[in-house]
Amino acid sequence: MTDPAIDTIVCFSITEWSAMPQNSHHLMREAARRGYRVLYIDPLGLRRIRLQRKDIAKFFRRLRQASHPLVSVEDRINRLTPIGIPFQDTRFGAALNGRLLGVQIRRALWKMDARRSLLWSYSPHFLDLRSSLGSDLSLYYRVDDYTTAPQINLSYIEKQEASAVELADLCIAANTQSAEVLASARNRILVPNGIDLSVYGEEVLDEDPTPDVGHPRLLFAGTFDTWVDTGLLRELALAHPDWSIVLAGEVKIPLESVTELPNVHFLGLLPYDELPALMAHCDVGMVPYFVNRFTTSACIGKIYQFLAMGLPVISTPVLSPSDYGDHVVCAPTDADAFGEAIATLLAEDNREKKASRRNYALQQTWAARFDAIESEIERLLAEKCIN
Repeated sequence: MTDPAIDTIVCFSITEWSAMPQNSHHLMREAARRGYRVLYIDPLGLRRIRLQRKDIAKFFRRLRQASHPLVSVEDRINRLTPIGIPFQDTRFGAALNGRLLGVQIRRALWKMDARRSLLWSYSPHFLDLRSSLGSDLSLYYRVDDYTTAPQINLSYIEKQEASAVELADLCIAANTQSAEVLASARNRILVPNGIDLSVYGEEVLDEDPTPDVGHPRLLFAGTFDTWVDTGLLRELALAHPDWSIVLAGEVKIPLESVTELPNVHFLGLLPYDELPALMAHCDVGMVPYFVNRFTTSACIGKIYQFLAMGLPVISTPVLSPSDYGDHVVCAPTDADAFGEAIATLLAEDNREKKASRRNYALQQTWAARFDAIESEIERLLAEKCIN
């Protein structure tokens, strides 16, 4: 759309702009490429601040940014670091933050010369700001099950999500489980995560970044948090000492019981653009998650990246393989069964299967995802004009 009826998207993200690129980053960049202006609002969070390293670091980072809350981060994209109180998970805190945010966002939109805006929220908290911001439409994008997040005010977040579904002109689910939760929405579509062609679109010709690591290499790349079954990884490594377990990502849980093993190779958090080379020189991509409400409601973007590099992918039973073109194999969470499934993938893999996986993944672009959303927005705007 070269001259959109809506010229500005107000994006309430659940991920800071400076973080590793996720759904909100990719889609807002796609919006900017199509001529929209984007006001990307760094999140206040779904829970109150606590005296832990991550929260304290975030608090001081916000203080440093307070003198320049609105900055241009890319062409047509401005980031707003809002001021709020650390009680977002209470009715009083959410109400006060809503008022504070309204003032800050209206000022930012004025500076951006925004005329017609779309409120696009990944958080269930802010859909009621549509009228105070004068937005033409509101959109709620459910990428995770927020009710299962740790240290959350469950009853409050459930009420907020029910309200968000009722208020939003369009609700978007990232997977089939979330689509069921959004069943009462006035308008609902399914838009999974996608693949970044600027990073994963070309065949990787880079040198092997881990030449001293033996094959076969089994890779998990992502955040090591409470949903990662480190016990499974440890048992897998012990049962198959001739396999190399390659791990990369940010660590938020104890990992020493896994990394201490001689056939486990932990690389830490790698730059985003170095991941394709790592994946291309591995043999299997793994999703070793615990099976619970949080993991079964996630849309696992890393799978598309594995597939784009031609890797066979194995997961614990947290997903439906059909959501990924039947290019993912699910196996039980015990190490024996998981290991047997990996052995089968290694034995049966070939050049044709690699090409099939890659061709499938490269069709799952963020541009295609935005097409689906933009089409619905245009339809809703047309209906609004008619009515």
